[in-house]
Amino acid sequence: MFRSVSAALAVGLAVAAPSPAPTQGPDPTPGPLAQAPIIDVRAPVIDIELRIGNLDESIIDADTPARNRITMAADVLFAFDRAALTAEAEERLAQAADMLRQEAGGKRVRIDGHTDAKGDDAYNLALSLRRARAVERALAPLLEGTGITFAVKGHGAAVPVAPNTMPDEYGRTVDNPRGRAKNRRVEITFSR
Repeated sequence: MFRSVSAALAVGLAVAAPSPAPTQGPDPTPGPLAQAPIIDVRAPVIDIELRIGNLDESIIDADTPARNRITMAADVLFAFDRAALTAEAEERLAQAADMLRQEAGGKRVRIDGHTDAKGDDAYNLALSLRRARAVERALAPLLEGTGITFAVKGHGAAVPVAPNTMPDEYGRTVDNPRGRAKNRRVEITFSR
């Protein structure tokens, strides 16, 4: 068929365009009308998302016209297999609180905890909820007087953003540490 929509349209327009009338003779007669099928082009519609992140991707701010989502790497916020915030987390949460203060005043803010797929599902679900609640407890005093309320949920490994495993050069499934690191996160989301 056609390699691109523009090629298909060019062919369709060439077929549909009437041929020029002959210039010879006193009374030119038009030729037959050209007929071509109508092509309905369909494509998925996706929101354009503006993503801004720091160099280590520990905080990513992703905006669409409908919502804003701040994604924070759990590896920066928490020690391995823990839900207590690290000293570095305080600085990152202060940055997130500044964004929320400027843009989410008076709104309901969702805090979603996520883990990678290592370990038991029930354990990961509980860990992700404990981490989301720890972020809520840290943000609440930073946002007093803004009218912001929180909805907190843990998802465990149910909503990955990257593969936890990948095939190696022999087709075997192996661990994907970079993907798992991206999946360990806390997302702070509010509507515009």
